[in-house]
Amino acid sequence: MDLNNSGSNAWFKLTLTSYPPLVEDLVDLLEKFDAISVSMTPATNEPIFGDDSTEDRFWEQTAISALFNPDIDLDILVACIRNKVGSNNLIECKIEFMQDANWLEQHKPGFAQMIFGNKLCICPSWLTRPANIDHIIELDPGLAFGTGTHATTALCLEWLATHDLQDKQIIDYGCGSGILGLAAASLGASIVHAVDIDPQALQATRNNAGINQLESRIQTYLPDQFSDQPADILIANILLNPLITLAPYFSTLLSGGERIVLSGVLSTQTDQCLRTYAPWFDLDTPVFRDEWVMITGTRKQVIAGSKT
Repeated sequence: MDLNNSGSNAWFKLTLTSYPPLVEDLVDLLEKFDAISVSMTPATNEPIFGDDSTEDRFWEQTAISALFNPDIDLDILVACIRNKVGSNNLIECKIEFMQDANWLEQHKPGFAQMIFGNKLCICPSWLTRPANIDHIIELDPGLAFGTGTHATTALCLEWLATHDLQDKQIIDYGCGSGILGLAAASLGASIVHAVDIDPQALQATRNNAGINQLESRIQTYLPDQFSDQPADILIANILLNPLITLAPYFSTLLSGGERIVLSGVLSTQTDQCLRTYAPWFDLDTPVFRDEWVMITGTRKQVIAGSKT
């Protein structure tokens, strides 16, 4: 597609480096997310020409680059990519903002304040802060995986804004931009342990914590850097497959009476998620929005010698 006719003066460029068996699946997924263009280049040096095979061949490590309009939902796209091929099969995931000087001005009218529970506001920096809201998180659109607009994030923000977080310890697993952890800290949490597999997401979380003067209450970790920390609430806004895989691990992070908040699950996947977490948690009635669901629950008391 001709970029000059794409209707946008700025784009996100997403570059994924992976292995030959996964290239076609990744290209298909990127196209389903309305990529403006997709191209492939070698990430290694071996030639692939001179082969008589009629099958498509790719480099041992292939870089797949895709351009997207700036309104792409990056948090969902990146989560779907990880879910599709597995994080261990992504050698590199790089996002660049190819900005036209006028892009932000042109798109500012499309962004608005988002208010949750009448006490939490997610507000772009150029908008006037509402005077009647006590807790305001400044968060601009950009390379921040999660700005509150997606239903899964909004469900979690609404939950946080309507529960007592004063002096609570929080684990935000799959933190992305840090929006949920920032909200929790603003609402009174004493410490937030923000975990993500993507170093760029952790950097975004730290940057946003600094902007909102919450850096003293936000700690960031890659999963292999995160050791068990006491927590009153564990929140994970990711997708079903990683939630299923992580369920036994999440159960070990909570010992009894603590709360869990799960989202990133399609409404059609509700029963599967409920069945997975039922051995360890007393689960509440799911909350639905659009085609998504949020599942909450309370950790069952751990009995000495019990596997649960």
